[in-house]
Amino acid sequence: MSAEYGFEKNAGGAFYRDGVEGVLLRVPEALAGVEFIYPEEPEPEEGGALIGRALENPIGSLRLSELAAGKKDAVILVSDATRAVATAAVLPYVMKELAAGGIAEENVLLVVATGVHRGATEEEMKEIAGGYYGRVRIENHDPYDPEKLVTIGRTSFGNSVELNKKVCGAALRVSIGKIEAHEFAGFSGGRKSVLPGVASERCIVYNHRPEMILDPRAVSGNLDGNPVHLDMLETAKALGIDFCVNTVQNAKGAPLGVFAGDMEAAHLKGVEFLRSLFGIKLGGADIYLVTPGLPLNIDLYQSMKALIALTPAVKRGDTIIFYSRCSEGINSEDMMSSFRGAASLEGVLKDVTENYRIQKDHALLLCKLYQKGAGVIALSPNVGAADFSALMMTPAKNLADALETAIQRHSSGKRPRLAIIPMPQRLVLN
Repeated sequence: MSAEYGFEKNAGGAFYRDGVEGVLLRVPEALAGVEFIYPEEPEPEEGGALIGRALENPIGSLRLSELAAGKKDAVILVSDATRAVATAAVLPYVMKELAAGGIAEENVLLVVATGVHRGATEEEMKEIAGGYYGRVRIENHDPYDPEKLVTIGRTSFGNSVELNKKVCGAALRVSIGKIEAHEFAGFSGGRKSVLPGVASERCIVYNHRPEMILDPRAVSGNLDGNPVHLDMLETAKALGIDFCVNTVQNAKGAPLGVFAGDMEAAHLKGVEFLRSLFGIKLGGADIYLVTPGLPLNIDLYQSMKALIALTPAVKRGDTIIFYSRCSEGINSEDMMSSFRGAASLEGVLKDVTENYRIQKDHALLLCKLYQKGAGVIALSPNVGAADFSALMMTPAKNLADALETAIQRHSSGKRPRLAIIPMPQRLVLN
């Protein structure tokens, strides 16, 4: 049983404990059954051995030290703080390979592949770079300044490949990322370090535009024919990532698998490994209780991924109870704006489509969930009831109130079944 999450029955009843969000819920007896879904994870191997072995035996590629030989400099694309990638653990092994190939520390630049997220703070940069902070240069990508961007081509989807100028100009390009299910790109990792990571806002918006996100193949866990993924892949190949290191991590951020080498081949191996750990088929529940966990509970925009993850599984009439700390509040007025004052779901979709901006992507994905016919009951200590109401959700005072409301919604038929799923975005739904 996880130290952070647990479900247990005793003489006093049945209880769900979420140590990350700091909540304890007594589950009432007015349910036909309760399922607690939190896949058991293998015990992580000692991280250094796992990472070292992956870099010594790359997939579909020469060793990084061989690729570095004769190169004057290198840029390493690293993820921002919202991704919780084990970058500080991986970086020493990458730097060792670069040094063996003749690239000195002063000729290495870390670029935080923010996409259009806010830039990493100094404290976050210290966490990302670990022991290399102050030794190796590190800077945030800027997707808005045309002086810092360069156009290098166009994808078959019509997207202008506008990328970070320093990244394009480097003699050697390395990326460090994490593979997990992604709400419309299928999976994170690999090509995502480039698009959206170091792309222009215009390039990202084009990739995330409504017709791409609303494509039925643009869902969590799917790469086949997924236009969002394929456009990202073409963009990354146009740039050329010479060496990729991707981790599959447990809930605490410790690597369970490390996949290094050719960007596409190593990424696909990692995806296969992730499916073997977290592939699951949901079904049978009427009520779902979800919490996003760290680091997504930083705000409502990121926390939405826990809701969106259930889109393939829910059916008409289901209810999702959503709780997140959202310590920084909403953090996306763009996501909220199409919902505010909208009279219908169709009205929201019309506004998003006609006035699209990048952080309206989660508004689109929420609409996709609602189109399945599921309802949402939501609460957070840092998001007001009026904001949840604007998002067409039912606000609740506490989790017990939310569950009681959900049960009452199903009172006309058979007793409902409850599925409790912490961090559902980590699952790969089959």
